[in-house]
Amino acid sequence: MPANRAGRRRYRKSAGRRVWVFSELNHDLRPEQIAHIITAAGLEQARLEAEAIADDERRQGEEDGHA
Repeated sequence: MPANRAGRRRYRKSAGRRVWVFSELNHDLRPEQIAHIITAAGLEQARLEAEAIADDERRQGEEDGHA
């Protein structure tokens, strides 16, 4: 194994996880662009969490109704 790869960790992406990929480092990013990227990712995460909570509440309601 080459020395430059020896210390790297390998990560596996879960099926539903979105990953941002940038082809090269862009030193010209403005703070507004960075804020937009972070905001978009945060809103997507909040949407996924709200969806998961709603699913859990729905399942709990179904279980309570069948008990």
